[in-house]
Amino acid sequence: MKKFPARPCAVVAPCAAAALTLLGMPACAAEVDPPSTAPTTELRPVLVQGASHKAGGLKAPQLTASRLALSALDTPASIESIDVSLQQARGDTRVADTVGRATGIMVQASATSGSTYSSRGFTGNESVASAEDGLRMATASGTQSTPTDSWGYQRIEILRGPASVLYGDGSIGGLVNLVRKAPGRETGAELTAGLGTAGDYRLGLGLNQPLSAGTALRVDALATGGDGHVQRGDHRHAKLMSTLRWQATPDLRLDLSLDAHRERPSNHFGTPLKADGSLWPELRRENYNVSDALWQVDQDRARARLDWRINDALSARAVAYRFQADRQWRNLEEYSLAPDGQQIERVGYLGIQHRLRQSGLRADLLARVGAVQALVGVEQMALDFVHANDRYEYSTVSRVPLQGFDPGLYKARDALLPRSRSEVDQQALFAEASWQAAPRWLLSLGLRRDRTRVDRENLNPAPGTALPAPWAARFSPSTWRLGTVFQLDATQSLYAQASTGTDPVGNVVSISSANKDLRLTEGRQLELGYKRAGAGLEWTAALFEIVKDHIITSPRPNRPDDSVQGGSQRSRGLEFGAVWTPAPGWRVDANTALVQARYEHLFVVNAAKETVSLAGHRPPNVPERLANLWLSHSAGAYEIGAGLRHVGQRFTNRENAMSLAAYTVLDASLGWRFSEAASLRLQLRNLGDKLYASSMGSGRAAMLGAPRSAALVLDWRLR
Repeated sequence: MKKFPARPCAVVAPCAAAALTLLGMPACAAEVDPPSTAPTTELRPVLVQGASHKAGGLKAPQLTASRLALSALDTPASIESIDVSLQQARGDTRVADTVGRATGIMVQASATSGSTYSSRGFTGNESVASAEDGLRMATASGTQSTPTDSWGYQRIEILRGPASVLYGDGSIGGLVNLVRKAPGRETGAELTAGLGTAGDYRLGLGLNQPLSAGTALRVDALATGGDGHVQRGDHRHAKLMSTLRWQATPDLRLDLSLDAHRERPSNHFGTPLKADGSLWPELRRENYNVSDALWQVDQDRARARLDWRINDALSARAVAYRFQADRQWRNLEEYSLAPDGQQIERVGYLGIQHRLRQSGLRADLLARVGAVQALVGVEQMALDFVHANDRYEYSTVSRVPLQGFDPGLYKARDALLPRSRSEVDQQALFAEASWQAAPRWLLSLGLRRDRTRVDRENLNPAPGTALPAPWAARFSPSTWRLGTVFQLDATQSLYAQASTGTDPVGNVVSISSANKDLRLTEGRQLELGYKRAGAGLEWTAALFEIVKDHIITSPRPNRPDDSVQGGSQRSRGLEFGAVWTPAPGWRVDANTALVQARYEHLFVVNAAKETVSLAGHRPPNVPERLANLWLSHSAGAYEIGAGLRHVGQRFTNRENAMSLAAYTVLDASLGWRFSEAASLRLQLRNLGDKLYASSMGSGRAAMLGAPRSAALVLDWRLR
C-alpha cells in the first residue's frame, strides 16, 4: 500500500524556534532578549485585538465582524460572543454544543466531518465557515478540520450573514470564530476532571506562566474519551495548545503558537429508519459499521503574529501560519431496512485518506485620523491537498439481523492510493473603514478582492482507464459591505447593512472538472437591527433577507442532461436574543430565530428522468424555527440551572419528500463551590431521554442525538 509521507511534526513544544521553523522562517529569529528589570507597559487598545478577554456583552470589542476593534454595539452586523467558561460550567464542552446555543444556529452531526452548521437558510462547510483567531481553515472534499472541544478557548464569536468581505468565499451563511486564551501577566492554573455515563472521561489542564518582565507562556492540554452511546462507539481526543508571548516594547508584541490535535471520533454512520421513515427506538444503540472501522484526524498548527503600534495614529499587524491535517476513514457507510423488514442492508465500503497542507500570511495597516478609521491589508494562502481512496466498493451488499449480529470486516475494492492532487494559490486585497459622521452616527464600508487559482492533477486511474489530463481553474470574486449605526444613546443602537458574499459550487479545493468553469454562487443580504446593552438586560433583534444566485439547475423541462447556473434561493428571517438578570443571582439567556427559506428558481431531474421545478421548496436541513432558553440561579456556594433547546422540522432533500421531526431537549446543571478555587458540578443532558435525529447519515439512516447522560466534573482554578 502506498502511504503518504510522514508528518513533519508529530509532537510539538511551546518553543519559538520550532514555531518559526515550521513556518519556514530562520530559527535564529526566535532568539529572545535577556530578561529586563524594567517594568513593561500594557499595550494600547489598538494592539489588544488578539488579546484574551471574556465575552463582555455588546460593549466589549469583538474580533470577527470587523478588524477595527469595534464593539458589537457599534458594528452594523449580527455578532454574538459566547463565554466558553460559562458554557462549560453548564455542561457544553464541545464546540458544537456551545455554538448550538447561539441565536439562529443549528448544529447537525456529520458522520464524516464531525459537525456542520446551518445559519440563515444556508447549510454546510461551504456556506458557514469556521476560523480560529480569525484564520480560516480550508474546506476540502466537504470536510473541514476544526477544533471539536472548547478547552483552551476564551470565547466563541459568531457572525451571522455573509462574511466573505472579511474571510473570502464559502461564508454566505456566516462564520464561527474560536478565540483562544492568551498568555497573561499573572501566574495561573486551571484543572478540570470529569467522569460520565457511557465511560466518558475528561481531563484538562491550563497553565499561564510569566517567564520574565516581557514574556509569558500559556499551555492548555486536554484528553477526553469514552465508550459512546452505541455499540463499538468508543472515541478519544487529545490536544496540546501553546502560546509564547514576547512584549518586546510597550508598542511591539510577538506571539508564537504551536498546537497538536489527535482525534479518533466514534465510527457510527447512522441508525436505519423504519419503512415509514420514522425513528426506531429499539435500534438506538446499534452500530452497523464493520468491527475494524476507522476514522482518525491528526492536526498540527503553527502561527507567528506581530502587533506593532507605530505611533498614535498608525499600527500594523502581520500573522504567518501553517496548518496541516491528515484524515483517514475506513468504513461501511450506508444502511437501510431490507424489504422483509427484519434485516438491515449494508453497502458502501469506503476507504479515504486526506493529506492537507495549508500556509499563509496576512498583513494589514490601521490608521486613525480624527473621526475616521481605515484599514488596508493583503492576504496570501497556499494549499496542497492529496485525496486518496480505494475506489469504493458498492457491488457487495450484506444483510444482518436488526440486533445480535456479527458486524464483519472491511472489504477493500482496490489498494488505497492517491487519486488526485490539488494545489491552490490565493491572494486577497481587503480594506475596511469607519467614519463617525456625527456624534451618534457611524458609517462603515468593507471591500475585498480575491484571486484564486486551482491546479488539479489526477493520479492512479482505475485499471483499464486513461489518466485524465490535468487542468486549472481561476476565480476572482469581489465582495463588499456597507453599513450604518445610529446610536440612540450610550446603550442603544439601530443599524442597517447591505453586503455580498460568495460560495463555491462544491468547494474550491476539491472542485470537480465539470464545475471548474462555473462562476461562484453569489449572495446579497439586506439587514436591519436593534441592539441594547443596558444594566440587567441586553438584547438584540435583526431582520434579514439573503438572495443567493447562480445555483446549478437544469435549464428547462425536457432537457434533463443539461445543467446551467440559473437557480436562486431567497431566505428571510427574524432573530432575537436576550440576556436578562432580573434579580441578584438570577440569569436568563434566551434566543429564537424564524427563517423562511425557499428556492425561487430551480429545476432538477427526478427518478423518471423528468425535469421538475422545485420553486417554493425549502432547502434541506433548514428549520423554520430555532430557540434556546437557559435559566440559572446562584445562592451562596450553590448554583442550579436548566435549559431547553428546540430545533424545528427539517426536510432532508431538495424535493421535500422526507423530513426529520422537530425536537426539544432539556438539559440541567447543579454546582457546589466548596472552596474559593474549586467547585463540583453535576451536568445532566437530555433529561427526558428524547429520541431525535439531528441530521441524516448515509443511505436511509439518521444521526441520532445522544440519549440521557450525566457527568460529575471537578473544576479548580488558581489565580
